[in-house]
Amino acid sequence: MRNWNKYFRIAFWGAALTFVVQLIIAVAVDPYLSSALTPFYAVWGITAVVGWRHEHPRR
Repeated sequence: MRNWNKYFRIAFWGAALTFVVQLIIAVAVDPYLSSALTPFYAVWGITAVVGWRHEHPRR
């Protein structure tokens, strides 16, 4: 993971943290409430794409 740029790291750890928090909320509070965190996966995907474009710019 040392070779990953900062965007990839943010996207990976953000998605992992969102998943863990979503599981905790689904089990401890309410499964329907955990669905409120689902839109954050799009944010982490966009962050990964930004990292890809930053690492591989157009010529």
